[in-house]
Amino acid sequence: MRRRLLLLGTIAALLVTSSPSAIAQWRPGGHQRIVLLVDSSTSVASMITSFRAGLREFLDALPGEQEIVFITTGGQFRNRVGPTTDREKLLTAINMFASDGGANSFLDTMVEADRRMLKSAPERRPVFVILTTDSGEMVGEINIEVYNRFAEDFLKRGGRAHALVVRGTRTGVTLRMAENLAQNSGGFYDTAGLASAVPKLMKMLAEYVAADQ
Repeated sequence: MRRRLLLLGTIAALLVTSSPSAIAQWRPGGHQRIVLLVDSSTSVASMITSFRAGLREFLDALPGEQEIVFITTGGQFRNRVGPTTDREKLLTAINMFASDGGANSFLDTMVEADRRMLKSAPERRPVFVILTTDSGEMVGEINIEVYNRFAEDFLKRGGRAHALVVRGTRTGVTLRMAENLAQNSGGFYDTAGLASAVPKLMKMLAEYVAADQ
């Protein structure tokens, strides 16, 4: 089974290893640290109710006491809640969640979140749970080499990514990166044409995360 390639226009992202299945199946021991990576760009402004409901469904459906970090991507990296097992603290932040405006800093924020929140806790199993749109502007130009270096290192560390994308009329870079990372790491991946589908799908996503504990 060959690893999927991330194709962005005429650029091929060469995320290839000699033994992709071995990397996708290997998992380090220990408890998970989950980074909730959520789009808070301008495109989310009309979807806030559905996003909040989806994040609540995710927490309600996720058993255990995993460490969870809440990061958003509107304009730039924003750490809304640092690593915690306190569900009430997370719910408070989710209920206050609103669009930060600006473009979606998806790749830059994901790389920074990995460096600051996941690599810094090597005793924890690294997990991304991504909730994003694919209909707004991205921050700057996408550097495919940056994505490839991050993704390959993330996979080598036994990382798992799960992603739900609210897609626009035309698919773009964000969807392709989220799909590539989720599928290459053996995680859950789905898209929604309407934000109203987010709560149901986030509950389903939580079941996949729980099964990997």
